[in-house]
Amino acid sequence: MLNHQIKIITEEGEVTEFDCAEDEDIISAAIRQSIFLMSSCREGGCATCKGECTEGDFEMGKVSAQALPQEEQEEDMVLLCRCYPTDDMVVEVPYTFDRISYSEEGKEFSTEITELQQVSSNVTKLCLKRTDGEKQIKLDSGQYYDLEIPGTEITRSYSPANIGNNDGEMEFLIRVLDDGKFSNYLKQDAKLGQALNVKGPSGIFGLVANGFTPRYFVAGGTGLAPILSMVRFMKEWGEPQPCTIYFGSTFEEEVFYIDELNKLASEMDNLTVKICVWKATDSWAGEKGSVVDVLKKDLQEASTKPDLYLCGPPGMVDATYAACAEVGISKDNIYLEKFLASAS
Repeated sequence: MLNHQIKIITEEGEVTEFDCAEDEDIISAAIRQSIFLMSSCREGGCATCKGECTEGDFEMGKVSAQALPQEEQEEDMVLLCRCYPTDDMVVEVPYTFDRISYSEEGKEFSTEITELQQVSSNVTKLCLKRTDGEKQIKLDSGQYYDLEIPGTEITRSYSPANIGNNDGEMEFLIRVLDDGKFSNYLKQDAKLGQALNVKGPSGIFGLVANGFTPRYFVAGGTGLAPILSMVRFMKEWGEPQPCTIYFGSTFEEEVFYIDELNKLASEMDNLTVKICVWKATDSWAGEKGSVVDVLKKDLQEASTKPDLYLCGPPGMVDATYAACAEVGISKDNIYLEKFLASAS
């Protein structure tokens, strides 16, 4: 099988190069050589690994039309986890060089289910505890783990809401889909005390030191999990930056963790929480409108430009980018994790 040279060019023009076989996707080829590009689902279901092929030819595997619309495919946009080179390739990616990691990713370990609770109309809380003899959970808030469905080799990637700890405890917030493989497992087979293999942590989404610049955290649905982990980390270490969580849902019945967010705000003098419902009824007491609409208004009124941390579906992330551009916030001050839930 032929190998081809892959050149990845970041926003500031830095270059990373490695080889990739024709039967190998670009993300897997990079990992094989200890290069960890931005990625998440690894199944063509999210937009985290999106880039633009500026030179070379390739074949695309099956991808979500939401993650990579047909018009983008016609413009040679690719999802690197489903991109198979047939020639040497040059790919431009929409993030900076420091978002690429060259260290070994986390290892696999065993856990058991300690809590399984539906927290909204479409979200389940899954808590795990490490059972392999070690108690430490090593985690940079914002990273994710791969959870394996027992008895299979099927994994899904989820960011925990907890911070690193020495109790072996992990807390996940998982969107339940009508026919998602992990969703079906949670609905039909998961039970307390059941063993579940975990691999990680992985990923490079996380807090960035930038003095006392305010931090705005924007979360759509279960994108709240890594955002909550980062803010909990700020609380744990007494980080003083003023921060606001913007948590958005479409309907009121999809909102969850209201008590947890309000409790966190009561314990942190520097935290404000805004829970936004796009299609709210008159009885909704929180923010009405999309999370981006609420954020946009605050950005226009802010006296200091914040750093922004985004985690949610591509539409929300792209709309936030546009809102930031209107008020002159540079892309260098926006840190993000795009995702789309996969039912395949």
